[in-house]
Amino acid sequence: MTTRVNLLSHRLVVSLRWAALLSLLVSVGVFFAGAGAAQAAPACGVLSSGAASQANAAVRSACGLIGTPYSWGGGHGSQPGPTYGICDPSNGAPDDCNVRGLDCSGMVRYAYDLAVGEDVINGTTRTQWPTSRAVARYYRADGTGPLLPGDLVYFGNTASTIHHVAMYLGQGWIVEAPYSGGYVQVAALSSHSDYYGAIRLYGAGGTTPTTPPTTPPSGGNGKYWVDTFSNAPVYGSPSSTSSTGTLYQGTNYVFCKAWGREVSNGTGYNHWWLKTNPDEGPSNQWVSAFYLSKWGSDVAKDNNGTTIPNCQGGTTPPATGKYWVDTFSNASVYSSPTSTSSTGTLYQGTNYVFCKAWGREVSNGSSYNHWWLKTNPDEGPSNQWVSAFYLSKWGSDVAKDNNGTTIPDC
Repeated sequence: MTTRVNLLSHRLVVSLRWAALLSLLVSVGVFFAGAGAAQAAPACGVLSSGAASQANAAVRSACGLIGTPYSWGGGHGSQPGPTYGICDPSNGAPDDCNVRGLDCSGMVRYAYDLAVGEDVINGTTRTQWPTSRAVARYYRADGTGPLLPGDLVYFGNTASTIHHVAMYLGQGWIVEAPYSGGYVQVAALSSHSDYYGAIRLYGAGGTTPTTPPTTPPSGGNGKYWVDTFSNAPVYGSPSSTSSTGTLYQGTNYVFCKAWGREVSNGTGYNHWWLKTNPDEGPSNQWVSAFYLSKWGSDVAKDNNGTTIPNCQGGTTPPATGKYWVDTFSNASVYSSPTSTSSTGTLYQGTNYVFCKAWGREVSNGSSYNHWWLKTNPDEGPSNQWVSAFYLSKWGSDVAKDNNGTTIPDC
């Protein structure tokens, strides 16, 4: 039997198959071309409007650092700017002590110093985040809509695990010092999956933040409105340990602040106490500023970023001068935070220090510290430096006195 084939139908099927294949290839090409275009980074610069002039200047300074090598620990000298980093294989930086450059926090520090002529954001990512210099603070839940150029964006799942910072350019783009072996670059904010929040150092619209009031505002009944992240116990004084009632979670008002005992959890802490009328218990009680939603350690501001004034007759932080610390052994002192030639000895016991600066790491086992404290040693010249590694009461990269007060930067 002979089978007859309809040649017209066969040719039509073949043509349709080729057309479908061509259409698929074109679609794939368009998809990948579109994906490439979507990921192309713009030229570094101010990409949106509304930021303060200081913030825009900081963006331009950061853009001027494009191509600067990343160096773990770079940029944390006594003055802002590129320095040799730290060789630390555990942090993916086995050779960074031979690389002169900037790490992420060193980069934003240097950019703002170049822009405003002042070292306004010293420290590591975790000590920068709670800075009292912030005039606005945003969290992951706020989204990226409120961000302006010059805002510092931080990454980490919690405040205690913040590990990276970059500077916002606008339109979803950042400039960052990314990782060991890399260079300062422009990247998409979305390239990091763990955006935590952002801080703003200068007020929007080109103005510098006004000086916080020292007395309650007129016409507002002396009330400062604050958000609290959970129900909080209140007390009869900033030093009391016996609760007298509860301030409920939400938006509350307070009158003024005073320095008192530390309230802490993990790496978060606060010594400020706020006078308020609680939801349960007598009026004019005290709640810890630890419970403020929008601010970090030892910050006491209202929801608008206004510093809450001191209460009349209230206690205040210790004046800058001597900060008393316990050291667990005799410690060598040095002429600078980066020197390796000892100039004397600070004896074990209770000693005083004046201020702190970031320097070379001192470590033993899993313990380490990069902070150095200016002091007058027991042996050797005055105004020398001792590593905060020797502090008895605190752990790695912490520099506080015996009362829990963070020692100020030199």
